[in-house]
Amino acid sequence: MRRYCTEVTGPKLANMLEQGKTPILSPAELADVGFSIAAYPLTLLSAAIKAQENALALLKATYDDPDTPTPSVDDLGLQTFENVQDVVGFPKYWDEEERYRIS
Repeated sequence: MRRYCTEVTGPKLANMLEQGKTPILSPAELADVGFSIAAYPLTLLSAAIKAQENALALLKATYDDPDTPTPSVDDLGLQTFENVQDVVGFPKYWDEEERYRIS
């Protein structure tokens, strides 16, 4: 990695793939080696898949055994509905809706 940064001119991108061939370095270590940009393309995807698998396993347990209580929002690791609305931009949509509303 260091050799690449030394021998090749221009900005350098470090592609950080957990469980990949390249070691995961901290931002400070990457900068020290010579990288100016770091990408973590699978980090969020992998975390989302794991969360989905966990939630589905809990829901399946409820389906397979009627005596199993329905998992709570906390059991499933869910965000509040209000937070989901904020993250996906509903407040901006509602503002626009009000702006163009015909009374």
